[in-house]
Amino acid sequence: MHHINKIFTLLTALLLSVSLITPVFADNGSTKKGPLLDKGKFSIGAGISLNSVSGPADDEVGFQFFGAYDLTQLKLMDGVDSSVEFGYMDYGFSGADSNGIWGTYVIDGAMSGQFGWLARLGLDLGDDSGFMLGAGLSYAISKKIDTRLEFVARDEVNSLQFNVLYRL
Repeated sequence: MHHINKIFTLLTALLLSVSLITPVFADNGSTKKGPLLDKGKFSIGAGISLNSVSGPADDEVGFQFFGAYDLTQLKLMDGVDSSVEFGYMDYGFSGADSNGIWGTYVIDGAMSGQFGWLARLGLDLGDDSGFMLGAGLSYAISKKIDTRLEFVARDEVNSLQFNVLYRL
């Protein structure tokens, strides 16, 4: 029953997101104004994580889904890009609500060839509510697909995450 509630929550969040975002892209018929958000700056992603908490609990494998929007208009410095990411994560711990939504501001840049770096700062609004801080490496498989390996620390849960990001 617990997994059915998680799936229902996730599907509800996705449907609500689509219903709220779709009008932003709608063309109002005016040639002077474009849409508020550019579809080409959106990305979606998913991944798995190894999650640990202090205390007697064992490490658990979890998963997450997320969406991102590139903030190309914010140029911090040459070679550094930024984005905002919002997602849903299930930490995998049984016997408790171990899931929730999160939002972060992400900066990233290239290192060498297809390898890059990234760092994030944000809020976890799930079972482990509070600040999130993370850093990691990325590898560009193509112009549209990146893989990421990150360490993300929260108030109580630390995660080693492997994610795939797809640019729409």
